Amino acid sequence: MWFEKAMQFIGKAKGDVGLLVKNLATGETFTHRETEAFTSASTIKVPILLTLIDEAAEGRLDLNAASPITVADYTSGTGVIQFLSDRLPFTLLDHATLMTIQSDNSSTNQLIDLLGMDLINAKCKALGLKETVLARRMMDFKSRDQGKENYTSCRDMLLVFESIYSNPTKYELALKILKQQMMNDLLPFLTVPQNYEFAHKTGGLPTVRHDVGIMYLSVPVFVAFLSNNNKKDLDAISLANKIGLLIFNEYK
Repeated sequence: MWFEKAMQFIGKAKGDVGLLVKNLATGETFTHRETEAFTSASTIKVPILLTLIDEAAEGRLDLNAASPITVADYTSGTGVIQFLSDRLPFTLLDHATLMTIQSDNSSTNQLIDLLGMDLINAKCKALGLKETVLARRMMDFKSRDQGKENYTSCRDMLLVFESIYSNPTKYELALKILKQQMMNDLLPFLTVPQNYEFAHKTGGLPTVRHDVGIMYLSVPVFVAFLSNNNKKDLDAISLANKIGLLIFNEYK
């Protein structure tokens, strides 16, 4: 069975691994350490995306509104804004898209500052998330050294994506953006990505590699792969690759 094979791979991992796979058509679910809190890395950007979309739906902001960003606001790590002109006329929708498909940290911090951490955490609570919290901006290592960290769990990520899946009209934009993901070196890497859609978000920091989302195969399959405290980054990437291929072959 594919899950037994996946657990054999996980058993050899030199790090902490959480896995949750759910057939959204039948409800069949496979889990391993699904409620354990993991450093969220960039998976926290999905609740931020939903918070932004909800605020726009309520008329409290306009996704097409200009949201200029200056060199002083640039953030290191993933993303492209830090390499572009600060005179480009970015909108909130641009920041939402870049935050998601390229995991742009400058765009993410722009949206965190706009929405506020309290509102984003309130959205997490409204979704029923128990282990997920936004406690610091992206790449804010000073706050992290002070004990402020962002967390999530496989179960929480399932609830986030189930909300997207079960509200296709409300979160049509979120799904569209997530399906444009450009960071595909983890779960889909060994599969045949041109044959299916994968609405997902990755996350990475030193010793951390995550990938969460919905694979639209013969049935829609939610997958959350979370890994912390990895001894070697390449080992965690390889593990995600192998598990992604197992799931793909099972449900293709």
